[in-house]
Amino acid sequence: MAIECKDFLAFARLLGQQDSEVAFRSAISRAYYAAFHRCKEWEQTLPMLGRNEGPEGGAHQELINRLKHPAERCGEIVKERSRRNGAQLEAQRHRRVQADYALDDTVTAAEMHDQLGQVRQVLERCDAALPRSVP
Repeated sequence: MAIECKDFLAFARLLGQQDSEVAFRSAISRAYYAAFHRCKEWEQTLPMLGRNEGPEGGAHQELINRLKHPAERCGEIVKERSRRNGAQLEAQRHRRVQADYALDDTVTAAEMHDQLGQVRQVLERCDAALPRSVP
């Protein structure tokens, strides 16, 4: 059975309805993966991939780097969307790492709701149509 990136966000919302820290942590993690997979899909629609400039790392960091440094061929609107997606994805990744690994830190419902809202923004930005005049 295949799933879509939005399924991660829907599951994160379900988790977030539970009033427990483990649910908040899991919701943050699942929401991040919704944004990560949607950004990967969105990047493939660009005329050219961005530059992998920035911190070294695996696939997640490389995607963030490319989004934050879009190719000139993308046009101004797409470049701005890419940079914003990269910055938000980086913040969401940091929060996901904290939720998954910093077990001595408390994760609150407010942090979880902020993550869900940020991810929703990324998905909406990726889904938004571009003006016809934009290459």
